[in-house]
Amino acid sequence: MKRTHLPAVLLAVTAVVSAGTLAEGASPVTRDITFFVLSDVHIGAENPKAQPPVTRQDTFVRAQANLEALRARVGRPYPDTAAFAPLRLGAVAVPRGLFILGDITDGHKDPTQQEEQWRCFDTLFPALGLEFSGQKVPVFAMAGNHDGDVAGPQRQGLVRRNRALESAGALAAISTNGVHVALNWEGVHLVCLNLCPADSTDAETPFKYGRPGPGSWNDPQGAYTFLRDYLVRHVGSSQAPVFILQHYGFDGFSLNDWNWWTPQQRRALYQLLEDYNIAAFFHGHNHHAEHYRWPDPQRHAADLESLFEGQTPPDHRQYDVLSWGGLAWVIRIRGDTLIAAHLSGPDWTEDPARLWVKSLKR
Repeated sequence: MKRTHLPAVLLAVTAVVSAGTLAEGASPVTRDITFFVLSDVHIGAENPKAQPPVTRQDTFVRAQANLEALRARVGRPYPDTAAFAPLRLGAVAVPRGLFILGDITDGHKDPTQQEEQWRCFDTLFPALGLEFSGQKVPVFAMAGNHDGDVAGPQRQGLVRRNRALESAGALAAISTNGVHVALNWEGVHLVCLNLCPADSTDAETPFKYGRPGPGSWNDPQGAYTFLRDYLVRHVGSSQAPVFILQHYGFDGFSLNDWNWWTPQQRRALYQLLEDYNIAAFFHGHNHHAEHYRWPDPQRHAADLESLFEGQTPPDHRQYDVLSWGGLAWVIRIRGDTLIAAHLSGPDWTEDPARLWVKSLKR
């Protein structure tokens, strides 16, 4: 499959800008990295019709409680499951980073309330210093469909946070528009792409709320080009593991009649990733925790039709996908092994499909 090439004008908009890296050059054999993944905080969501009614302050209190539950997990053992037992994982370490995959606020037409929502989020999840067991942990936050237009306070605030992380040496790369970032942790690459890995809103998007173009809440702002350039310049032929983090998923909610992003956009993504070791995708949006594969014949018939024009090979590539729900995913990379454990709340999930292990070697 040949890669698609975009016009030079798009390259100029979102070309990768290199920055520092964290612990670059360490041996993959000795690496032991923990990070937390959550999504859809929805600071500012209101529901006056609920019993009892949900207020904006309630969402802040709920987010604080969830954060305390995450902090309490540090230092406590991993779940005792058959998959984990041979690994002797011990206790959960202080995370190297916390990732929030969009819908950090709940959106509002009133600019004043947008500002208030943003301030609440930024206060609760400071980019450069969320404390875990006395240590400061960076927070890498992304935009979702509820986080306003490109010029709004939420998305402009996210750009400021990314620039601050860049100045602190916490990034391997940042897009020239400051929207998308990537990290290199001991040869493990994490690429944060906000809504989805596309450059612009697809004109063929059938979902009526997805049609608005540049500057709208559904503008991906050059994420595809940033991903492509990062893979070429920072990953190359190394076969180093790459994690892609975004808001929209490959689940039914993201791909059904709502069509938040299109088969054409996913076809370009699939072609781009052919030569790389994509360890997993992480996404939010659907508020449902699941581990599944993309593209799967049972779930992604339209994508497979688009990718292979009705002639799907039996050995087509598939990628692991983790969707957010509950409290968080606790991810650990030890050597060349990925350990993924899901927190449904204060306690571990009992679903073995959400407690799993895989090799990071392609």
